[in-house]
Amino acid sequence: MASSSSASPPEEEFDYLKLISAEGHEFFLDKKIAFGCEMIRTMFDGEKSHSFTEGQTGAINFQTINSRLLEKVIQYLYYKHKHTDSREAIPDFEIDDEIVLDLLLVANYLHQ
Repeated sequence: MASSSSASPPEEEFDYLKLISAEGHEFFLDKKIAFGCEMIRTMFDGEKSHSFTEGQTGAINFQTINSRLLEKVIQYLYYKHKHTDSREAIPDFEIDDEIVLDLLLVANYLHQ
């Protein structure tokens, strides 16, 4: 019979992830929703996930993304999840003109 002490402990599984803005605001979102972002999925899913600190803690600290932009990214991830495979007309995703360029830079960063 195998000794239970030789077995490695089960890896912790997170249902929700914590995203932390540059100002320290914490946003919690469902992992399935967060995985709509390739960068986040890479940090938490698969063989490489435990090479990232984030994959071990369930939190990502975005030191260069302010709260307003991070909140908009999260809103988009929920919007994308809700309307993926929708057979109905998809409403526009509203973005304030004053944050469009900054949001584009954030989207580019998160897509890398």
